[in-house]
Amino acid sequence: MEYNYFHGAILIDRDYDLSKDFIIREMIKKKYYYFHPNIFSLGESEYPYFYENILISFGRTAKYFVDNEIELKAFLKEFEDILSNLDFETAQITVQASYADYKLFWINKEKLINRPGDALETTLLYFEENQVRYYETEKLYFGLGEIDLFTGYVFDKYDDEKLLDFDRKYPGFVYP
Repeated sequence: MEYNYFHGAILIDRDYDLSKDFIIREMIKKKYYYFHPNIFSLGESEYPYFYENILISFGRTAKYFVDNEIELKAFLKEFEDILSNLDFETAQITVQASYADYKLFWINKEKLINRPGDALETTLLYFEENQVRYYETEKLYFGLGEIDLFTGYVFDKYDDEKLLDFDRKYPGFVYP
C-alpha cells in the first residue's frame, strides 16, 4: 500500500482574527477534498507565544496523494482558495507523494509589493540568480523549493535533478 502525507505552515500577517474565522467557520462550507479545518493548528495570538506574525500549521495523511497532474492541480486550487481568504504573507507545503517528495511555496504578491524598500525586485532578482522555478499570477508567486517564511527566500531550492523528477511526474504541468 502507498501512504502519503503533506504538512505545512502559513505565516499570517496582521489580520489573524479574519484568518482564524475563515478556517473555523467558513472553510467547512467549501467542502474541500484535501483540506479540513481540523487539520489546522491555529497558533496563538497571546504573548509570548508569537512575535509579530502568527504561524498556522497543518498536516494530514493520504493514500495515493497527488498521483497525477489533475490531482496536483486540484490540490493547488484548493490551497490557493484557502490562501485567498487569509491575510497571509508566505506559505509552505511539504508533500510526500508516491515515489517523490515535493516542497511547494507561495508568496503573497501584494504583501511583497507593499513591503518597504524594493522587496519585490530583490526577491525576483534572487529567484533569477538562484534559478528558482517559480510562477506568477495576479495575486501570488508559487514555486518549487523550501523558503524562509519570513523573508520568502528559497534556502533549499530544487536542483536540476529534482526539477527533472517533478517534470517526469507531471509532464504536462502548466501553472495555474
